[in-house]
Amino acid sequence: MTDEAAGLIGGLGLAPGLNASERHAMAQATHGSAPDIAGRGIANPYAMIMSGKMLFEWLATRRNEPKALVAARLIGAAMDKVIAEAKHLTADLGGTASTSEMGDAVARAI
Repeated sequence: MTDEAAGLIGGLGLAPGLNASERHAMAQATHGSAPDIAGRGIANPYAMIMSGKMLFEWLATRRNEPKALVAARLIGAAMDKVIAEAKHLTADLGGTASTSEMGDAVARAI
């Protein structure tokens, strides 16, 4: 089902994930480990970064952590900026950046 839904937003590389209960949560990209491209620096970091954003949102809500909500908003705004500028995108998004180049661009935008 998640694979089907991921197609609606552009594919598994863009599908963040959060498994959560009342007391615990685990963030992960829904696409899995992608062993076929491991170590090549071509994976899109979007899903993993946005999974982290979702975890901060969960912490803000469940644990009443206002700083976590600030962190989530900063990550979201930074990713929006990197995507909109289209200078540091991985190949699946039409760019030429490596995984770390795109991730570094998001970190700088924060």
